[in-house]
Amino acid sequence: MDDPQGRCGRLNGSFMMVNSSGRASGQKAHLLLPTLKENDTHCIDFHYYLSSRDRSSPGSLNVYVKVNGGPQGNPIWNVSGVVTEGWVKAELAISTFWPHFYQVIFESVSLKGHPGYIAVDEVRVLAHPCRKAPHFLRLQNVEVNVGQNATFQCIAGGKWSQHDKLWLQQWNGRDTALMVTRVVNHRRFSATVSVADTSQRSISKYRCVIRSDGGSGVSNYAELIVKVYTSSVSVQKVHVLCCEKLSTDLIKHVMMPLL
Repeated sequence: MDDPQGRCGRLNGSFMMVNSSGRASGQKAHLLLPTLKENDTHCIDFHYYLSSRDRSSPGSLNVYVKVNGGPQGNPIWNVSGVVTEGWVKAELAISTFWPHFYQVIFESVSLKGHPGYIAVDEVRVLAHPCRKAPHFLRLQNVEVNVGQNATFQCIAGGKWSQHDKLWLQQWNGRDTALMVTRVVNHRRFSATVSVADTSQRSISKYRCVIRSDGGSGVSNYAELIVKVYTSSVSVQKVHVLCCEKLSTDLIKHVMMPLL
């Protein structure tokens, strides 16, 4: 069911049904939604269904969000190890706006010896905020000197629950848990995470992700800029050494005819 050109149909009404019977463990199927460019806060919702006759989980369902044609990275939402009692609704609050674009990818992963069905239905883009999944405010770029700790502050609109999972996701998909969470009021909360002992390898793009009971929220990508400064003392020392060597060479050149 791979569909890199988005031919699975229009977004509203996109559907995927996977029969896990007879499939190898780890075998995958994908539903790729068309690329989206949104100007305002919006919500994507969908219904999913995992079932089997013996009540064992047929596999897992993952959701990825690719931005500007970048890497797929790790899932921002997933469900595994369960069977559902009918269709279950989930929301995606994606804070990526024009001129940037993004693509949502649904992925089913089958388990060998666990016959059943994994399905996605009624995928919709709604012109209003999600009712359950928190929406992130714009994540700002962070600039530090090499060796310093870089701190990202993730601010979201919505209700915070102690059961929610928050993390910072790097452009290449690496995840870092958000350690400090603060409730601003009943409709807003913030979380911070630090990238310790930064170096040139720390330079990348990062985004905030939250998984709640109602779905997932994901922020825009922000850049971590790490500056490398050359010590002025070292520069002066090199300058003095160069001048001393130049003076010595010049004296030798002048004295040569006399010798």
